[in-house]
Parts: sequence; structure tokens; C-alpha cells
Amino acid sequence: MFFVITKGEINMNKFYKLNISLVSAICLLTFPSLYSSESEAADDAVDEIVVTARKREESLLDIPESVTAIGGADIERQNIKNLEDIGLLIPSLNLSPRADGFPNVSIRGLGSFGNTQGVGFYLDDVQVFSDASSRFGDLDRIEVLKGPQGTLYGGSNIGGAIKFVSARPDSSESFKRIKAVIGEQSLGDVEISVNAPLENDWAMRIFGFTTANDGYLVNPNSARVNGGKTGNKKNIGESEESGFRVSVAGPMNDTLSAYASLRWNDYEGPNNHWIRELDKNDLKHPNTVDTTTNPRHIRDTVSAMLELTWEYDGMDVTSVTSHTDTESTRYSDLDISQEYLLDLIRPEDMKVFTQELRFTSTDDSSIQWLGGFYYSMYEEKMRSELIWWNTQAIGDNFTGPLGCAAGMDTCSGVWAGEILTLEQEQMSLRTPFELRDRDKSHLAAFANMTSTYDDWELGLGLRIDRWENESTNLDSGFSSGKKETEILPKLSLTRFRDNGSIVYFTASKGYEPGGFNMTSLTGSTGLLGFDKEEATSFEIGLKGRSEDGKTSYSVAAFSIAYDARQVEYHVDQGEEGIVEGIINMGDSEQSGLEVDLTHRVSDFLNISFSAGTVDAEWKDGAVAGGVDLGGKTPPVVPSSGINFTADYLKPTNNGNNLAASLQLSKTGSYEGLQAWDPVTNPSYTLVNAQIGQTSEDWEVMLNVKNLFDEEYYMDVQHFPNYYLLDGGDSIVIGTLGQPRLVTLSFSYFF
Repeated sequence: MFFVITKGEINMNKFYKLNISLVSAICLLTFPSLYSSESEAADDAVDEIVVTARKREESLLDIPESVTAIGGADIERQNIKNLEDIGLLIPSLNLSPRADGFPNVSIRGLGSFGNTQGVGFYLDDVQVFSDASSRFGDLDRIEVLKGPQGTLYGGSNIGGAIKFVSARPDSSESFKRIKAVIGEQSLGDVEISVNAPLENDWAMRIFGFTTANDGYLVNPNSARVNGGKTGNKKNIGESEESGFRVSVAGPMNDTLSAYASLRWNDYEGPNNHWIRELDKNDLKHPNTVDTTTNPRHIRDTVSAMLELTWEYDGMDVTSVTSHTDTESTRYSDLDISQEYLLDLIRPEDMKVFTQELRFTSTDDSSIQWLGGFYYSMYEEKMRSELIWWNTQAIGDNFTGPLGCAAGMDTCSGVWAGEILTLEQEQMSLRTPFELRDRDKSHLAAFANMTSTYDDWELGLGLRIDRWENESTNLDSGFSSGKKETEILPKLSLTRFRDNGSIVYFTASKGYEPGGFNMTSLTGSTGLLGFDKEEATSFEIGLKGRSEDGKTSYSVAAFSIAYDARQVEYHVDQGEEGIVEGIINMGDSEQSGLEVDLTHRVSDFLNISFSAGTVDAEWKDGAVAGGVDLGGKTPPVVPSSGINFTADYLKPTNNGNNLAASLQLSKTGSYEGLQAWDPVTNPSYTLVNAQIGQTSEDWEVMLNVKNLFDEEYYMDVQHFPNYYLLDGGDSIVIGTLGQPRLVTLSFSYFF
């Protein structure tokens, strides 16, 4: 088996080390005195977790691939409300919650950074393209699928998938809950969940929330060169978000059932949490952003979905239809200074339609199968402009910063060392940045089958994925298109052991479609294309639980060949300005080991431990910025990660329960986004804690995030030094992590 895994240019020495580690772990976990096939699970056994990673309900321990699930109770008690909270719980997941709706996320070093996609986000089997940073509440669970998910989920899932599974309407119970949270940073948060049975076995579920937060970033509004002040709001991280989701479910006749939902989300807050650093070797982690324009993002999303399921003898037919409309406007101060120099405004309108038709076997035969068809249409309109302050057009020349950026003799203003009056500062000229229309269509046919014989299961999957990408730059008039067809196979072999554990081998493939870059400071750059990236993954693992059911475990080793990696970049193109876009940097390889362990210590105490390590490097031939990257570490690949969680729930003398929880997470160091001159983001360790009282009707919890007030960045990178005041070609920006935050929550059930 190991010789099969090493095909595809895998580093043998590195993988042998992983094999030794894996074998050692297997030997320890399968010691005969601890595990047996004869005993029934104890009453206080670890709960069985059911997931839908393979688009059918299965036990987490029966799936031949790495999946992590966070249950609804943990989501509520730990106040998991944003993407950063999820990322800190899973060592192999690196997640930075960009407010623009496109998070920086990687799994096992594969995924999206900046403008690339890479990891898919899903809400109830509907992929979320435009507002992945939105808040999704009232959840049954969150599933994190690790490694390429091309066969069942298609392109844009090369690193994996994150699935938010809603709590569905239930006709068997009436449920109402209100939860309020107050805390530091003037945080106020209220959410309500209602489940109401209707007639004829139908039910309705309603979730709504509103939240406001001053944030942790401050604009000191320092005096400009001429002594004036901007008068911006001090709380640069101030945000407001509201939303609701209404869903209904029930039978339409004896064989047909329906589930429908309508979702709305409205966000206004910082466009990003970038902090400016001047020395990449001495990161200060300030919480001040001294700018003339506070970065802001306004986003409004309306989404509807309809799921229909027909039940036949031995087969279910499921149709999932969705439409999402997102309107977004982002404001950025590109010079990140207290001077009026260069701003960016990005209005954007995105419409997404998806349709999936799925056929699933439901009998008890040894062969189980699933297949179907998928279609999506993504339409984007971008009308972004650069705002050049203290700038005028004089014939074919420009004064101010634009004249300086273009190298003209008319260069003037602060960039030229001049002190400007307020009237001179307020003069502005707008130039196009991204004036584009982009249409992406996706058509696919997929199938997956498992065949069981004695103690063995063979899994075979195949997807034919067809992407078409049409882009038009309205400013330059350039237009072009790409068409790609990809074959995405998957193979798994599983051995079901007598003690209830499984040993498995899985090979899978994923890819991210290519596209076009259309941005420059002058708006004159044509359509610069980039090609698809591909990843082939091999994984071996072990899953199971102890004889008494109190311990569940999972061990996985993987090796991945990552070809034609898409990497975001900023390049000075001379008269064309600084171009922002994506290029195919080259090939890399990575291998790693992951361990997950959950143990019920007593009737009152549960602990879980997970750890992961990734060893990644560029292969020879990867070149960027004139630098040979061979042997170097690719960006945003944490070397290691650890998470430990302890949950305590014990009845008290007053008939209530004492609830307490502790989470510790450590993220290893990694390189920032600019591959040829990276900034090293140091490792960091965070501790969260909760304690409170619960009863059948209410819950009160004290929650502390980042208990020891660790200073850290979730991502770092070089950024163009547009205004040239501090010298050098670039500065360093980082997304500052949440400092210590104390909140108090109260929930009431009625």
C-alpha cells in the first residue's frame, strides 16, 4: 500500500516517517486489553456522531476519510459565531474571517488565499459563494471535510469543504429560545429560535439575530502633514449585523416531502482587520489604524432554497434548487495613512443559481450507490474605482499622487514632499480599477458506489466537471473565456475489524478552475489569465472506539501532490501600475499526520484532543519574483496545530447543572501570502473558557475568549507601499486576532 501512495512524486523519506508514526499509533490504539468486539457500549459512552459528508447519513467512524464535526450543543455553549472560532478548534484548518465574504482558508495547506477559492462553504447542501463570512445560526452541526472533495462536490473544493447543517423544522415538538449576549467592546447580541408544529405533519422553524460591536481597532485620527484632522469614528472596527432564516418542512403526499428556506443577512462593518507593520522581523501587533478613510463594507444577501425528496422502493430522488443575490460595497484606504492619497471603492453585485438532482439507494444490499447532476450559474458585476485625492487632469498629464505613480513631471502633493492646503487635499480624480462582468457556469455529472464483501468495503467515485468562465473588462474592452473539463476520480478501500474499528486507504483528486485577472492602477491592463490548479491526495487512516464506548479515536496520514498552485500577488508593472491578481506559481508537495481522540472521563467530564502536522515545500521549477522557490515552504501552511477541549456538566444541589468548558489551541508558525519574500507569522496559543449554570428552562454562561490576551495575526503579507512615505517597496499588513473578550450570555427556553 505504501508503494502505491508514493506514486505522484511523493518525498519517500518524509512519508516513511509518517508511516512509522501511523503504525505506532495503530499499535497503541488496538492493544487487545483495551478493545474488544464482544462488549456493549456503556451508558456513558461517547455519543455517536452522524454526518452527511458523502451526501447520505452515516456514522462519523464509518467514513473512510477525515471529517471533523462540531455539534449544536458545543456551538451554542462555546458561542461559536464566526469563522475564526471554527478555525481554532481544528488543527489542520487555517481560517481568517475576511469581512468581504471571501475568507482566507486552507485545509492541510490547500485552499484559498485572497482572491482564490479552494475550500467550499455550504449551507444545507447549497454552496455559498458570495457571503461565506455571514453568520449562520441555529445549527445542528458543522462538518469540516479535509482534503480534495472533487468527486461529490466538484471544483472549488480542492482543499476540502465546510458544511453548516441547519436544525430543521420538527413536527414532533414546540420549541422557543431567546439568547442575549453582552460584553466588552460594547458588544450586544440577541438571537431567537422558534420551532412550531403545523397541520398535517408540517413544521416551521424561525431563526433571527441582531448584533452590534465596537470592535478592537482604533483610529487615533492623528494630525496630517498640514496639521488637519479627518474626524473619523474612533472605533474603526465598529460593526452591525442582522439576519433571519425561515424554513418549513413536511410531506406533500405519501412519497414526496419538501424542505424550503428563505435567508436574509445584512452586514455593515470593517472591510478588513488589517494592521500596518513596517518591519517584518519585528511585528508589534498594534490595534491602531491611522487612516483618512475607515475601511468599511456594506453587504446585503437574500437567498432561497427548495429541497424536494421522492421516496421510492430502494431509492430516493432529491432535488435541491437555490438562488442567492448579494449586493456589496467595500471602501478601502489603500495608502493606510492619515494623508488624503489613494482610496478604493468596490461596488459589486453577485447572483448565484444552483440546481442538483441526486439519486440515492436506500435498500439493505451490499452495494450502495449515489449519483446525480449539478448545475450552477455565477454572475458578477464589479464597478470599482480608485479615488486619487489632491489630483487634477491637465491635458494628458495628472498632478498629485496619480502623476507620481505614472512617473510624470507633473508629480505633486505629499508624494512629492509638498504640504497641501485642505482645499488641495479635497480635490480628487476617479479612475477605473475593476470594471468587469464575469459569468461562470458549472455543469457536472457524478456517481459514487460502495460494495461490501465480508469485512471489506470498496468505494469508487467519479465526477465529470465542466466549467465555463466568461469575463469582460468594461474599461479596456478586453473580453475572453475559458472552458475546462476535468475528470475527478476517487477510490477507497476499507477493512472493518472485529473490534469495531476500521482501517482505510483513500485516493482522491480535486481542482480549482482557472480564470482572469483584470486589475491595474491605470485600468489599461488586459485580461491576464491563469490556469487551473490540481491536487491528488492519498490518505491512510484508522478509526474506532474502545470496548466500553468511552473513547473514540481517529488517526490519518496523508500525502498530497499540488500542481500549478494559484497564488495571489501584487506586481509593479511600471507604467501599468501595481497589478493585483493570481498566477500559477508552480508545484508543491505536502504530507502530514492527524490524530483525534475523544474520551468520557466520567459521567460529568468529556475531553477531546486533536493534533496535526504538515510538512510542505515547493518543488524545483517554482519561480516567482525572479526567486527559485524550490525547497521553500508555501504560504499559509501552519507547521503544526493542537487543540484540547474539556467539557464539564454536573448536577448541583439546587436541581440545576454546573457547566464549564475549556479550549486550548496552538497554531504553529507559517509563511505569509507573498511566496517570494514571505513574512513569517509566529506561532500562537489561545485559551477560551466558559462557566455557568443551566436548567431545563434557562442557561447563564460567562465566556472568555483569548483568556491570556495573546497578541497574534491570522494572516500576514507584504502590501504595496503605494504612498512611498516610509521608503521601501512594500509594507507588511496583518489581520489582527481578537484580543481578550469577556461576555455574559443568558438563554431562556419556553
